[in-house]
Amino acid sequence: MPFRQPLTAVVAVAAVVGVGLGTAARAHGEHAGSEPLGAPAVSAVEIPSAVPSATPTRSDDEHVEPRYGPAVPNPFDEPAPSRPVVVRPAVPLRHGMLRIPGGTFMMGSSSSKAPANEHPQQLVTVGPYWIDRTEVTVGAYSACVSAGACRRPTRTSSACTYDGGDPDWPVSCVHFAEAEAYCHFMDKRLPTEREWEFAARGPSQTVYPWGSGRSCAEALTLISELSSKSCAPRVARVGTHPLGASIYGVQDLSGNVEEWTADWYAESLGAPPRAGSAHVLRGGGWMSPPSMSRTTARSWGSALEAGPNVGFRCVKDDTSPP
Repeated sequence: MPFRQPLTAVVAVAAVVGVGLGTAARAHGEHAGSEPLGAPAVSAVEIPSAVPSATPTRSDDEHVEPRYGPAVPNPFDEPAPSRPVVVRPAVPLRHGMLRIPGGTFMMGSSSSKAPANEHPQQLVTVGPYWIDRTEVTVGAYSACVSAGACRRPTRTSSACTYDGGDPDWPVSCVHFAEAEAYCHFMDKRLPTEREWEFAARGPSQTVYPWGSGRSCAEALTLISELSSKSCAPRVARVGTHPLGASIYGVQDLSGNVEEWTADWYAESLGAPPRAGSAHVLRGGGWMSPPSMSRTTARSWGSALEAGPNVGFRCVKDDTSPP
């Protein structure tokens, strides 16, 4: 799977995408398939609820991936000074969403092997918020389509999941605007890049959500950095890699499908840009090399990006819990 160079200049193709998505309706209920399948006994406490422009032409089997940072030998293989001890705190679970307590953490990588877009490492604080425990499923997204608030994903590849016959697959081949429209329909929003990374690693500096070391048991990616063979022939049902859960019990933050975030992309860390021509994608997918599944790895996609490697999840402010 070839790498693409990092974003240096992208034609402003996406000034307005999603004009035809219409005004998002309020959610009529929790989306289907939000509970992970076969998930382990994570430290979560169930609590009661309170009263684009044209799509580019591509062949059916062409797998178009988002752009990655500079290729590095094996950044995830760098040995840590000591094996981190992952402590899983108890977190509330409500309607398929986990409450992330918020906190201060070091965002980005201090590794000299990491791509430049993961630098400089910086101290960041995020407040509490709720995040979908799994990626948004085909079944959940199709409910939004049926309600007239979401557009049916364009089938850019035979690997796109929307018409694949399994409602528990993560929905893929969705543009940024389509992901944003779905989250608004559910009275949620896309996560910021900081919120995504904190949900994946918490206050620790673990290489992966589960700690260190990786295999196909934790995340569905390409089997190695130099291989074009994936751990599986296509995406997996959400929540079927429980060993890959983050310390907060969030599933599939590494692998399966890469996830849209709300932030515009910049080639270094810092204050998020106020505008741009591409948005940040996080977590890597089933067509991504393992290095892209690290908690600090950053990718990007323009408004036209809608490949079979791309999906999303939503978050909700703590001031209006699910």
